[in-house]
Amino acid sequence: MNEIDAYDYPLPESLIAQEPLADRSAARMLLLGRHTGTIAHRHVRDLPDSLAPGDLVVVNDTKVVPARLVGRREETGGAWEGLFLATVARGSKDRADRTLWRLVARTRGRPLPGERIVLVDPGGRDAARLELVERGDGGTWLAAPDPDEPATSLLARVGRVPLPGYIRGGEATDDDTDRYQTVFSRTPGSAAAPTAGLHFTDALLASLAARGAARASVTLHVGLDTFRPITADRLDDHPMHTEWCECPRETV
Repeated sequence: MNEIDAYDYPLPESLIAQEPLADRSAARMLLLGRHTGTIAHRHVRDLPDSLAPGDLVVVNDTKVVPARLVGRREETGGAWEGLFLATVARGSKDRADRTLWRLVARTRGRPLPGERIVLVDPGGRDAARLELVERGDGGTWLAAPDPDEPATSLLARVGRVPLPGYIRGGEATDDDTDRYQTVFSRTPGSAAAPTAGLHFTDALLASLAARGAARASVTLHVGLDTFRPITADRLDDHPMHTEWCECPRETV
């Protein structure tokens, strides 16, 4: 047995919910007593009863962008799928700074720099193109979008809600646009939701405030490693990527 095997466990597909609960706060919550070691089974709606006046609840206010991209390779017509990760400013001797997209993608064959990808919007229409510029580590690419416009507006037209593959094969519905965001999301940038935060509601936040618990925010954009499986036999050999985060002075 290698080191990673100790963290593996069976998870039957029948136990993976394909639809969210109608009441977000009805999700189950495990409560661990740090001093006693006791474990109790509660619901997220019970959180105010577990906190004391003066406690601080810190939430991640990142907002999920429609980061899932679907398209085809312009030259071969082969299916292509990608996940937008971030924007990168890049310049050269003969070209002023331009904004490139960092993304991870999958397709049959081995695309080459200079190849163009036709992006298809959720309605099935050709809506934009990407020119593959440079291959990065771990299956990532830098790509130039056409048209060259802010990523937020282009993704709003061509992107899809980036559901994980174990939920309906990653295919989102219109309802997922709202349900795959936390109620306190504010700063766009995540390729996936901070999942524990999905169980909070406005009513629960009001109950926490009434309990006397304060609230503060940090921003951490969930990125590539949420989706990337561990393939090394030892944890120390697994390359960890970075995620953008900000902790405001008032939160500190």
